[in-house]
Amino acid sequence: MAGGVSALPAKTHAIDTQAALNMIQELTKQIQQLQAQLTALKTQRQETTTALITTLREGSRGDAVKTLQAILAADTTIYPEGLITGIYGKLTSKAVARFQKKQGLPQVGNVGPKTLEKLKKELEEHPLAFESSSSTSSGDDDDEDNDNDGKGRPCAIVPPGHLIAPGWLRKHNGERPIVPECQTLPPGIERHLDDDDDGGTTTSTLQLSNISALAGSNSAVIQWNTSKPATGQVFYGTTISYGSSTALDSSLLSSHFQNISGLLPQALYHFMIESKTSGGIITATSTDRTFTTSPLADTTPPVISSISAGNITSSTATVSWATNELTSGRVLYGTSTMPWSASSTQTSLSALHSANLTGLTASTTYQFTIEAKDAVGNVGTSAQQSFSTIQ
Repeated sequence: MAGGVSALPAKTHAIDTQAALNMIQELTKQIQQLQAQLTALKTQRQETTTALITTLREGSRGDAVKTLQAILAADTTIYPEGLITGIYGKLTSKAVARFQKKQGLPQVGNVGPKTLEKLKKELEEHPLAFESSSSTSSGDDDDEDNDNDGKGRPCAIVPPGHLIAPGWLRKHNGERPIVPECQTLPPGIERHLDDDDDGGTTTSTLQLSNISALAGSNSAVIQWNTSKPATGQVFYGTTISYGSSTALDSSLLSSHFQNISGLLPQALYHFMIESKTSGGIITATSTDRTFTTSPLADTTPPVISSISAGNITSSTATVSWATNELTSGRVLYGTSTMPWSASSTQTSLSALHSANLTGLTASTTYQFTIEAKDAVGNVGTSAQQSFSTIQ
């Protein structure tokens, strides 16, 4: 009887120990998950910050502009409209100028190096990530033309014990906060955490490289590479606002080229490249770049003027003339008998010309014409002229 009584506590003790071990394992697992989430959020915070390493101005597009607009929207006095569209338009430019005024910077409305430093500090205080849902694409863009591309909207990373920026809590179209609190890990980080232990890596960035522009008089070809398969489109125009774009090439490629036609000759053009990965999850935009179209091909023959024949003797004469551009030239001359003779060609390019004719016959009327050739090979010929040698 006594032995049975003593066995009961031992069994109960074994059960309690196993339960405690199970609880410890579960808590350890939860701690590891929380640590992974904290690491992911820190990584996302760094990635969001690096989205603002380039200067921005009116006409810029992409996630970097969305990040800028979200930072500005945190303060209702700076960006009361709170439109987060990825398009740097007039409203964004005015908001940047207000931000610059508040920070004691020149109010230029563009994001330069000094403004970038101030924005990065704001981003450190209020970190951001991006939602992958395309359901966030409703609403007017900065140019009020409903041209939102649905790439996802910024969300606020709110560490424990911190508050979301008040300006972000404003309702967008009365439906949702302008910048909601992040509910899940960003897709790139989420995929990274779910990777199998096979040495594979997932990157949530898209890099543009080897950007070049080859321009003719009325057209240009833009080429670039992406670090992973992506779409391609070029925005271009004679100002930084662009105003025109090529058709979107939706093929997922790593090497890209876009043809631009209908350009003005001998004109400076600005352009910006935009590429997106599958589903538009990641977007990369280039900085503003330029190219200059070449002049139209010269097909106009030179014009010959001021023709005269002088210093005439019984056997010699000098023919002089002028051209409206730099040319070489020669004189074709003779009597009515063909073919005519030709003077030596003046090969050096000039606008004033003369040729000495020798071996002429006394008391003879000579017919002559002048031939001029410009640098690209266009040939102009004068009307027929005449002179007479003396006896």
